[in-house]
Amino acid sequence: MMNPALLVIDPQNDFFESDNLNLVEFQRVLPTINDAIAFFKKQNWLVIFIQHTSSKKALGTYAWKIYEGFKFVPEDFQISKRYSNAFWKTKLNSLLKSSQIDFVLVAGFCSEHCVLSTLRGAYERGYKGMVLRDAIASLDDRNTDFVLNISKNLSLDEFLAMIG
Repeated sequence: MMNPALLVIDPQNDFFESDNLNLVEFQRVLPTINDAIAFFKKQNWLVIFIQHTSSKKALGTYAWKIYEGFKFVPEDFQISKRYSNAFWKTKLNSLLKSSQIDFVLVAGFCSEHCVLSTLRGAYERGYKGMVLRDAIASLDDRNTDFVLNISKNLSLDEFLAMIG
């Protein structure tokens, strides 16, 4: 029996501002991410919101905070990261290990950086995992297509069928 976790990468206000030239795509994938969040929570499976912290997105600032369009509540797990790979110098691996997670489903932003790096970080640590199709976006759609072409991925319906 699989014990999965959903990793929601960089669900932050910064990506939902008018200066995002691909804002329409970020908004388009939001319902799929929220459907996955709702399903995981209904199953009492782990959902982790992972926020990038930088000089542009300083901890606690509006740009850093989780965009209100996500099905997020303050009791949800949050991890702050400084690198593209959400496992690097964070408590993500220890949280997954302590929860006996063996599979990660990765959703969020930016496809070619944080999504792909985190998926590879999961593989390096022995987890099985996939990208949730129609639940990732980038500032350039070609980068999302690239990530989907080189990574194991599935739709939410395919994931639901896989878990039976």
